[in-house]
Order: sequence, then structure tokens, then C-alpha cells
Amino acid sequence: MGRSGHKNLDRLIDDVARGERQLSSIHNTELRESVRIALHLHADAPSVPDAYTKARMRTRVMARLDPRSRRLRDTAWTFLELLARPAPYIVRGVALGSLVLCFALAGFAASADALPDDTLYPVKIAAEQVRLALAAAPADRAAVEMSIAEHRLGEAEKLAATGRTSDALVASAFYSEHIAAAAAELAPADEIDLSVQLESRFSAQRERALSLAATLATDVKSERASTVLAMIATSPLAPGRTQVERVAESAVTLAADLADAAEEAAPRAETRTATAAARATTRAVETLRATAGVSRAERQSTAHPTLQPAATQDPRASEAAKTTREAAEKARAAADKVKNAVKQKGNGASK
Repeated sequence: MGRSGHKNLDRLIDDVARGERQLSSIHNTELRESVRIALHLHADAPSVPDAYTKARMRTRVMARLDPRSRRLRDTAWTFLELLARPAPYIVRGVALGSLVLCFALAGFAASADALPDDTLYPVKIAAEQVRLALAAAPADRAAVEMSIAEHRLGEAEKLAATGRTSDALVASAFYSEHIAAAAAELAPADEIDLSVQLESRFSAQRERALSLAATLATDVKSERASTVLAMIATSPLAPGRTQVERVAESAVTLAADLADAAEEAAPRAETRTATAAARATTRAVETLRATAGVSRAERQSTAHPTLQPAATQDPRASEAAKTTREAAEKARAAADKVKNAVKQKGNGASK
């Protein structure tokens, strides 16, 4: 059978296998028999390789394998592959945590200038409490308390500038409370530098309040609220055995004056006496004249920071009176803590 015969046989086998031609249609007996045998062999072919074929395949595969021993790099790579399996969960957790942290930091930054009743004001207060909780050393806690006091004083200034007298009273009372708390943190330790810094900052804050009060007094809208800042300015350092004790007692005096003024501004049914505010502010002015320098006394000799009655009743006056009184009581507790610490140190030094 020549080349053309082989091609003809292959074509016939394909045609019959595909069903395009019947085996009986092949007239050549030899070709028909060859096609039949080929189709029979194909149908009876095993579906899996025989033992010889398997052995030959295994030999070829094993010949291509690297017979070298396992190295450290291979072990490290395997470890990294195993570590990579939970990686998507770790990455998602880190990404989610980073996103929450970014939103929190953005909220803290945006709340820095928030005032009471603003949406972000609770965030501002929460951030301050977190800072205070993270401060372990007394000096660090005193620094945080001073920072919070600065925030409350800044709020009081802004609130007074907009004529929000009741809110300015509350912010000023909180300012006094945190000043006393800062002094209480410093009292047990002999931190002379921090004590000097506390007294210096307290004096500078009162000077700043005096300057702003004079400016706000010229505006009809903020004239009444400017009295609150004037009360801060006319609260000089009270007597004390140490700088810390003087600052604490001065903060208590200021807080009590603010509470008296807030109660006087509240409805009479909810106040203690009708003359509380006048008595408080008169005491502040008299103390100022007795302890301040001549130039300071002359500048304030005609200024009597008495909170005048509002033209219209402030619906928040009662709440402000209650809040300022609570702040004054907390300031008093902090000042008592300072007094006890100073007394214990004095007793220890005398033994």
C-alpha cells in the first residue's frame, strides 16, 4: 500500500468514526477490513496508561527534580506563604483601625474651637478627658488641667463677646475649677518651677480677661457679659503659705463669686439671696485694692463688676446657677486638698 493508499485509509477511518460514511459502503474488501480493525482497536484501547507507560513517566518526572536538600530560604518562603493566608483579614483590620483613627483625629481637630451647644463640643470634652486619663504623673496631670482651664477661659471670652452671659458664667466657673485642680496636683510634690509657672499663667490670664472686658464693655450686645470677665480680672491672689495654695484659694474665691452672680441672675425663687452677687463682687474689688499695685488699683478703682439684671429673663440662668455652684464646690474641695498637702509638708519639715 503506497502513500496515497495510507492517506485514503486514514480518510476512510475518520469518515467512518465520525459517522459520515458507513463501513459497508467501502467496496474495496481490503480497505473495509482495515478500517474495521482500526475502529475495533480504538474502541478496545485502555483508558489509563499501562504499567510500562507509568514507569516511563515516573522516570522522566524524577529526572527533572532537583535532588538538593531543603535550605533556610525554602523554609522562610514556606513560612511567608503560610503567614500570607490570613493577611487579608489583618489588612482589613489595620485599614479599618486606621480609618477610625483618622476620623477621630479629624473630629478632635475640628472640635478645638467648639463652644457649648455646638455639635462637636462633646468631642472636645471627651478628648480632654482622654488626655487627663493618659497623664500618670502629677506634673503631667497639672499641665493637662492648666490646658483645660485655658480652653474654658477661651470659651468664656468668646461667649461673652457674643452676649451669652449665662454660658460665659459657666465656662468661667469651670475655668476656676480646673485652676484649683491643677494646683491640687502640684501640691504634694515640690515642683517649684511648675508652681511659679502656674501662678504666672494665672496672673497673665487675669490680665488678659481685664483687657478683653474693657473692650467688650463698649458694645451694647456684650456689655453685660463683659462683667463676667471683669470678675475674673479682679480676683487677685489670695493669701497662702505657698504659691500653689495662693492660686488654689484665689480660684475658689473666683468660683464662689461667679456662682453668687449666677444665682442672682436666676429667678428669685431659685436663688439664695438678693444681694449675693453684689457682696461677691464688692469682696473681689476690696481684695484687689488691698493686694494689687497702685497702677492696677487706680485702673480698677472705678470699676465695680456687678452683674446687672438682664433686660429679658435668660431661660438658662437657673441651670447656669446650679452648674456654677457645683463647680465652686469642686474648686473648694481641690483647694482643701492643697491646704492639707501643704500642712502635711509643714509638719514633716518641723519634725
